[in-house]
Amino acid sequence: MQDRQTMMLGAGASWRPAAIAGWGPSRRAVLLTPLLVPLVGRASARASPRRVVVAGGGIAEIVCAVGARDRIVGADSTSLFPRGLRDLARIGYLRNLSAEGVLSLAPDLLLLAAEAGPPSVLDQLRRAGVRIAQAPRIHDPASLIAAVRFVAKALALRSEGEVVAEAVANDFDALARITSSLPRRTPVVFVLAIGGGAPQAAGRETAADAMITLAAGRNVVDAYRGYRPISAEYLLGAAPDALVTTNHTLDALGGATGLASVPALSVLPAVRSGNIVSLDSLYLLGFGPRTAHAARDLADALHPGGRIPPLPPRSWLADDPL
Repeated sequence: MQDRQTMMLGAGASWRPAAIAGWGPSRRAVLLTPLLVPLVGRASARASPRRVVVAGGGIAEIVCAVGARDRIVGADSTSLFPRGLRDLARIGYLRNLSAEGVLSLAPDLLLLAAEAGPPSVLDQLRRAGVRIAQAPRIHDPASLIAAVRFVAKALALRSEGEVVAEAVANDFDALARITSSLPRRTPVVFVLAIGGGAPQAAGRETAADAMITLAAGRNVVDAYRGYRPISAEYLLGAAPDALVTTNHTLDALGGATGLASVPALSVLPAVRSGNIVSLDSLYLLGFGPRTAHAARDLADALHPGGRIPPLPPRSWLADDPL
């Protein structure tokens, strides 16, 4: 980040590093043992589904990473990467899916993130005979690797899933080695959805909190879970060295100048000195196979003198059209 100025890193819960805690050789060995995960749906449709509808940006990225992009016939509004997914039929927002939209696509598999719903719509789809595979919640490297296997099993692509799981595990191993050598954890605040009132700041057990930790930062907002409006007084007392947000939030405010005009943020030395880091929201918060790379990029921005080396290139980082 040149001179700690505003940085936009392009496209693309709580967990603690061993250096990233719990992510050591024994934990990794357990995670690289294939898991048996039950699927919901008709037994007759279990062999290699060809018409897949997906809800959840991170899950959609996993589908593409294991080589099944051409099977996706519809997706929710959070499935934005690779960019070609945006041209597919839409089935609504992740938490408010349309039963009619799903049924109109005649899928032989509906693949969902844990947050997908509402439950009434999912029940309706099950009664209509739609096979549903809903991944467990993804909130750290371990659960992400498990989700890769879950998706690969649902698609009858186990061997492809093992390749991706191994690569993702290697990426987190490399990230842990990098961050363990950094001298300090940078105090950070993550803000989102800034409207006319106080900004929403990420507390504990959020995707933002997890990513800050992965990037060798320290979330200064630790008094609550989830996202809540936060006051200038709290932020001044917490004294973050950097403010992290999404490209969407920064663009909506008119850039760094607009963000600096928000009363609750304008008083922060980090904002006044331009220590603002902005990343693509799905890349940063989506918890898909690009997560280790996103955390590495965030670490690079939070530790400008740290000489953070790049992680290995992966095919699923490319934003290719479908």
